[in-house]
Amino acid sequence: MAPPIALIFGSGANIGAAVAKRFLSAGYRVATVSRSAPSPPALSADGRSLSVRADLAQPRQVPGVFAAAASAWPDSEVGVVVWNAAGLTPPPQQGNLFSVPAEALARDLDLMVTAPFVAAGEAFGLWTKEGGRGKGVFVMTGNMFAKVVVPLERFTTLGVSKSGAAYWVAEADMIYREKGIRFFYADERQADGKPMSSTPGAESHAEMYLYLAQGATELPSYVTFVDGKYVKF
Repeated sequence: MAPPIALIFGSGANIGAAVAKRFLSAGYRVATVSRSAPSPPALSADGRSLSVRADLAQPRQVPGVFAAAASAWPDSEVGVVVWNAAGLTPPPQQGNLFSVPAEALARDLDLMVTAPFVAAGEAFGLWTKEGGRGKGVFVMTGNMFAKVVVPLERFTTLGVSKSGAAYWVAEADMIYREKGIRFFYADERQADGKPMSSTPGAESHAEMYLYLAQGATELPSYVTFVDGKYVKF
């Protein structure tokens, strides 16, 4: 049987790179997605990794990533989707969160709510089609903003977007988890439960995400973790 595919949307030098490396070491075929990837998609010499270019603030580009993976590996199925792409738009007028342009708010919502929703839908279609895997895992890189409102204007679009994504991720997991399809919102914390600094732990995310992908049936949809291990706060 061909190895499963892990799709990593948002493959930056920190979390994205570490997650991709961890899944490759676990035997997955890995497709990484970023705006800086080559076009057309580039397959590695060993045939195990694929780099795909896409602007993830454009939800209509998401289905093309799935098509690229299917074209590169027609004998494999998508087993896990990780949405790691994120961004924020600070308000141009200090002290006025409403000065964020409407188009900038819409772009951030597309990047962190709409586009991952489309990706989850594409994966769900593959997992539930006749002859499909019948199971799968979607993981959203989250943060504490889904639970806590922080009175700092620069984080407004990030907080709104993460909160919005957390809602549909939790809802999807409630509906489909009994069918073997899981949706996780992953929130890394410090040991005391406080939010992470501006630099989250790359290896911590990689360890946690692989565990989720390999069948963490006992864990809730909203996963808080420290050093790669689930910790309830």
